[in-house]
Amino acid sequence: MNLIYIGSGSGDNPLLSRAAADLCDEGVPVTVRCVCSEDLDGNEELFIGTVEQVRDASFVIINLHGSVPYFKKFPRLREELEGLRAPVFVASTLPDEMEEFRHLFRLAEEDYRLVHAYLHLGGYENMRSLLLFVHGRIDGGSPAAPDPVRPPAHGIYHPGRPQDASPEDYLASLPPGARKAGILFWQGDYLEGALGGVDVVIASLEREGLSTIPVFCSSVPDPVSGSPGVAEIVRKYFMKEGKAVVDLLVVLMGFSQISLSSPGDGRSDGGPGNFFAELGVPVLQAMVTGQSRDDWAGNIRGLSPLELSSLVVWPEYDGQIITVPVASRESEDGARQVRGIAERADRLAKMAKAWADLRATPVDERRVAVLLYQYGLSNDSIGGAFGLDGPESAVRILHALREAGYDCGDDLPATGQDLVLLLLSGLTNTPECLTGPEMVRRAAGTVGRDEYREWFSGLDSTCRSSMLRDWGEPPGAVLTEGDRFLIPGRRFGNVFVGLQPPRGFLEEAEAVYHSTDLVMPHQYLAYYRWLKEGFGAQAVVHLGTHGTLEWLPGKNVALSSSCYPDAVLEDLPHLYPYVIDNPGEGVLAKRRSHAVIVDHLIPAMTRAGGYGDLEDLVLLLQDYFRASRSGEEAKADGLLEEIACIVERTDLASDLHLRSTAPSDLPPHLEALYDYLCTARDSLIKDGLHIFGEVPEGERFCELLYALTRIRNGRIPSLREAVGRAMGEDAPRLAADPSGWHSGRGMPNGVVLEEIDRRSADLIQKMTKTGCDPASIPGLLGEFDDREELETALEAICTEIVPAVRRTVDEIGSLAAGLDGRYVSPGPSGAPTRGNAHLLPTGRNFYSVDPATIPTPPAFAVGKRMAEEMIRRYVAEEGVYPKNVGIVVFATDTMKTGGDDLAYLLWLMGLRPVWSAYGGRVAGLEVVPLSELQRPRIDVTLRITGLFRDVFPGLIDLIDEGVEMVASLDEQDEDNYLAAHLRRSLLDAIREGLDADEARSRALVRIFGCPPGTYGAGVADRVTSADWGERRDLADTYLDWGGHAYGRKHHGEEMRDLFKRRLSELDVTVKNHDSRELDILDNDDDFMYLGGMIAAVKEYGGKDPVSFVGDSSNPEAPVLRTVAEESRFLFRSRILNPKWLEGLKPHRYRGAQELSALVDFAFGWDATSGILEDWQYRSLAETFLFDESCRAWLAEDNPHALMHMAGRLLEAVDRGMWEPDAETLGRLRSLYLSVESTLESMTGPGR
Repeated sequence: MNLIYIGSGSGDNPLLSRAAADLCDEGVPVTVRCVCSEDLDGNEELFIGTVEQVRDASFVIINLHGSVPYFKKFPRLREELEGLRAPVFVASTLPDEMEEFRHLFRLAEEDYRLVHAYLHLGGYENMRSLLLFVHGRIDGGSPAAPDPVRPPAHGIYHPGRPQDASPEDYLASLPPGARKAGILFWQGDYLEGALGGVDVVIASLEREGLSTIPVFCSSVPDPVSGSPGVAEIVRKYFMKEGKAVVDLLVVLMGFSQISLSSPGDGRSDGGPGNFFAELGVPVLQAMVTGQSRDDWAGNIRGLSPLELSSLVVWPEYDGQIITVPVASRESEDGARQVRGIAERADRLAKMAKAWADLRATPVDERRVAVLLYQYGLSNDSIGGAFGLDGPESAVRILHALREAGYDCGDDLPATGQDLVLLLLSGLTNTPECLTGPEMVRRAAGTVGRDEYREWFSGLDSTCRSSMLRDWGEPPGAVLTEGDRFLIPGRRFGNVFVGLQPPRGFLEEAEAVYHSTDLVMPHQYLAYYRWLKEGFGAQAVVHLGTHGTLEWLPGKNVALSSSCYPDAVLEDLPHLYPYVIDNPGEGVLAKRRSHAVIVDHLIPAMTRAGGYGDLEDLVLLLQDYFRASRSGEEAKADGLLEEIACIVERTDLASDLHLRSTAPSDLPPHLEALYDYLCTARDSLIKDGLHIFGEVPEGERFCELLYALTRIRNGRIPSLREAVGRAMGEDAPRLAADPSGWHSGRGMPNGVVLEEIDRRSADLIQKMTKTGCDPASIPGLLGEFDDREELETALEAICTEIVPAVRRTVDEIGSLAAGLDGRYVSPGPSGAPTRGNAHLLPTGRNFYSVDPATIPTPPAFAVGKRMAEEMIRRYVAEEGVYPKNVGIVVFATDTMKTGGDDLAYLLWLMGLRPVWSAYGGRVAGLEVVPLSELQRPRIDVTLRITGLFRDVFPGLIDLIDEGVEMVASLDEQDEDNYLAAHLRRSLLDAIREGLDADEARSRALVRIFGCPPGTYGAGVADRVTSADWGERRDLADTYLDWGGHAYGRKHHGEEMRDLFKRRLSELDVTVKNHDSRELDILDNDDDFMYLGGMIAAVKEYGGKDPVSFVGDSSNPEAPVLRTVAEESRFLFRSRILNPKWLEGLKPHRYRGAQELSALVDFAFGWDATSGILEDWQYRSLAETFLFDESCRAWLAEDNPHALMHMAGRLLEAVDRGMWEPDAETLGRLRSLYLSVESTLESMTGPGR
């Protein structure tokens, strides 16, 4: 009898193998071969060999954790299984899926139930009985198979204690007063004797002085096995009278325990289904990898794609803290045994002890470090964080901690501005004009060389060698004086507010251009060691999105001691307030620095509205349309003169690509002009910054509600559309054609849309005055006829959205809970204004998405539509199809949209996903016939981020598979550009001497990124440092950082020349945005990745690519603009809008910092892409530097920002990027020198 067993994870079933060996010894002829589904997916030769063995098998078992789509080659195997005579048993966690494959079993129903019971119950006796059943039933052998037996479903296991103790007796036997760690591990591991992981964790925890309560169990409630489910296990073993008896819980089980414990519910937030929230203690996920220790140590990915999903992604849904691998599977004597990784288990144990100590320390003795960021090499940027007023948030946190009983000293700053002044009066990361003794005097602390050398010697040898290579012998030159390291920051009793140390990219700017793996300087390590050893911090809070710690070199996940985040942070508990709409970078912090995220609200969003000349122009255009339609030609001509004057004065000709602004030439363009202005007015912009834990008030609260409800939120109707329908109007149609004439109302559609929005805003304001009482809704709708949909929308606003927004105060409470050593409940992440108001409230430990579901069906529809619009516009303007499209793909965008960008590039190639019948997972790809596509297949080149590489390895493989599918199609060159390019590349490579296999492998590469273990594109740091001469320098840096190949056969191999060739051939470059919460002038990532790509095409291809930015902030109505168009649109809607500026002013120093950063980002775009026009530079100077009111604000609250902005604009002049008139240039130079002189003359806080 020959049985084939295909499993996931480790792929083996040791009890089945052992039973087979024992039966053979007893003379029963059984053979068992176990194989892992992941190995089959990754090894075609192994797969083909296994298929041959399946054909000859007596019995086949396919036993998968999860569902069939995780086994990518199952559809191919299924073709063989359908034709077998031998029975096939497919086990899945999805009953419907098991039923789908029930026919493959080919035996009686009672036999099916018996086999299911053997496998389901597990244990040695049942595996032996299973083999006896197969032997007797298939081969006609004997003896008969015994009935299934029920092994222990749960219990306490400890290698040094009796195995049958009750929870009460075991608890009573522990030392009184000892801190306790609960441990959860699989019942299957207990039955198999696979105890290497739990044994090493027990030993490490107990060496740290923690008593342990190790419990084995199954996750799912099951009357057959007797499992009560993990929820009841937690209550039974780790709680007493509703309270925790443990200080923390270590989980050695993968997947989401909350979802598994409540099939069909899947709650993982703080709701009634979350038993971890009931327990209320930190929950630490400790990984048992299916790799050998050597394989794991040498694997820069850390985990396989399946392990990433099961051991990291799904546990994050539970709010588990992601730690380190504590055990591996080693091949010994023909079997795979679980063996502990002692050093990593010790790291876990120290983390556990640190959390337990934090929990046990009285509040007034507890010490906490709160770190702000100082970006760049300027004192204008202290407290920067995306969307967050860092200094004011830090002050709010300080006061909340003092109210909670923390010793925060006697003199807390009252405002964020006060805190900034205190920090500036001390030592910052940019000690401008300070002598050595003065730096020491201002420092919050120092670290001596000998003390540092002791810490340094404790690092992994690889870390030590790399630091010495990059920075020489300590102490080095970064924030040092003599032989001492200096610590910037300020102490408030037991709370230290500091500045995260410099990463080193700007200090060693020249080296980083070509050295993509530059490690942090010695001062970085000294700073974090001082926090722990010198100050005595028991927890660290990194305040806002984002710092640099989690981006240090090392494995993607499952870190080792040679990974720098692990080496720097060690075991310190880590709390991380993070904006809710950036899940990608947030999960990086979770996975590489064991962070507990406390997410915070986006800045309040508001409608841009009209202002100044642009508002006047809208009104003039409306009057012109009325006059023209009513035959008032003289009036229309007069209006045309005024319109032309404003168009000329505001440089709007470039926005609409007008060749002339003469009144006689304008009429054909006026509808487009009106549409453009209405779209800008209708755009959402940020209204200031968020303050951690603060609910927006007044008008900001109402505007945020409008922004959250303007488009449909799942089952909740769009408020705008509901109001429109109640008025008898179709709001989406009006928004799509603002200049269209509404015959019924005798006005442009845009005016009608304004009225809809006015009524929407009026309803929101009236509701807030009633306290958002749902009972008040009928009384607010007297003027409307068709009320049903509107009532539904308003009721949802009152009962769901408003309460969620008001719970923004939870942010402070959740951070305090984390600092108490308590559990922080998980929650979803994404862009709330993209129809995702359900993501709120904030204050939760956010999670991301299951990679196996990407792209989702809705995302595919959006991505397909956006790709088609890009092709349509390119063909309309260029007259041909684009043959090569370069696309920048971010992990965060992929998470927020469910894979719009993946859908986009798949559709360009003429592919679509195939989704599983159950669970919505992507099972594979299928080719779209040319007859359906109605155009050629387009070639693609991806520049992925390091983060995308880390979190979506399976998607990299999926894209790579899709490229090969398209390249292998037998189609004409004119129908399949990708295949045509492959054939050409193959010939070129073979001529260069490569063998056919290697030539094909290289010719198929379409995915490029930074080297394994590193992050970024290098361009932004080079632009910031001003250490570049020509655009080619930036293109070369982009090439150096991005020229590494990824795919099923490549993981970061250097292929600089191939990347250069691919870039040189691009016709189009693309980067899409999914919301108005973040735009291309909000950060340096966009100009670094897309701008860098454009620079490379210009320099290596000798042409200007057509470069697009897609906007899917409303997924039902995506918009496409070129990068230059998008920059102009943002200047019109946000940058020059007084509403945006006024929103920043209350934030004082931090608000001014936003302007300084804006100038940097705009400059970066022009440096890489040449997209800014002189009027844009001029408007920056006139609006922010020359305007008396704004300049006075900057000079008062952040003079460093004022000088930085003037300096950057002067740099643009020096580089020939801007040619201002003599008067403007003179004013800029005078301003710069004046501010510089003032700063140099200032002492104390101003310096």
